[in-house]
This record gives sequence, C-alpha cells and structure tokens, in this order.
Amino acid sequence: MLNKEALDFTLQPILSKREPHLTCFRTLRIAAVLVIIHYTNGSPYILLTKRNSTLRMHKGEIAFPGGAFSEQDKSLRETAVRETREEIGLIINQKHILGSLQLVRTLTSNFNIIPFVTLQEKILETRILSNEVQKIVDAPLFDLLDTLEIDRVHLTMSKESLYRFTYENEIIWGATARILKQFYDCLTLKHDF
Repeated sequence: MLNKEALDFTLQPILSKREPHLTCFRTLRIAAVLVIIHYTNGSPYILLTKRNSTLRMHKGEIAFPGGAFSEQDKSLRETAVRETREEIGLIINQKHILGSLQLVRTLTSNFNIIPFVTLQEKILETRILSNEVQKIVDAPLFDLLDTLEIDRVHLTMSKESLYRFTYENEIIWGATARILKQFYDCLTLKHDF
C-alpha cells in the first residue's frame, strides 16, 4: 500500500502547480472542487459527498466537495477550500494543496471544473453543514478505483469516453468519475493494488 509520501510522488506528474487564470474563464461557468485523500489505519481514503436529492442540478449525485466560483473568491483554489468548509466543515489550508488535475466539464450543467488535490495524513471529523449535501462518502481509494467500468447508461451524452465507479451501492459517474479516472490512469500504471 502506498504511504502518503509515495502517493504524493506518484501523483506529481499529473498535477499542475500553476493555477488557471480566471480571465481564461470569463464567459464560461467555472467551479472548483477539492479532492481530499487522507489516511485511515495506513490506507488512503478519498472523501466524496452525496448531493441532496432536492437540488435543482446534480441532485443525488456523488461529487467532490466544491462549487461555483464566486466573485468574493480571489482564486479557484480559494473557491475549492471555501466550498469544502461550507459543505462539510473541513478547513484545508491552501498551502496543503498539491496542485490541480485536468479541467473536467459537466455533462448536464455546462460547468468547467478545476479539481484541486490535497493529501492529508488524517482529517478532523466531517459534518454536513449545507443543505446541498445529503451524506458524506469516505471510500478506500484503491477499492474504489478497482470498480472502474465504461458508463453505458450515459453514452449518448458525450462523444468522449465515459466511466463509472461504484461504492456501497452508489454509482459515481459524470465529471466526478472522469476526475477519478485521472487517478486511475496514474496509479494503476505504476502500482499493483
């Protein structure tokens, strides 16, 4: 199993240290999420949320904590940290963000999402602080990645390949699955889990 330092080293080639400049997104809908990998009993876990089923967009879907950029935010990194604090009560220091993955576009709401990544030795207890979140999903990283499948249900929504993952009867698809696929491609090529 990869310890925090080994996982950090393995992820470095896929993480961008440069934050996208906000002027690149002037006419686009932009959001930022925080991919939180933390360790429990020496094993890496990844923190996700299940969105409330009463929401207008992405209801009942599994997602990373995060949300739309607000004019009050100085950067997209700040958006990801602020939204995570507001949704699940975790305060992540921006200096502990390792970088970002490739931009992912949602299939249904036309958002461009920048996923920022942090590795934490451990995290404080999470709690739902927003009516946007129905529950918190804390999944063993490699067990989750091992469930990768082609998403045949949503094939007509995109010309690019779509994927899905499964955890405790929850289907993870769309932008969240495409973010997870970036981890899958990086980690499974180098490590047998």
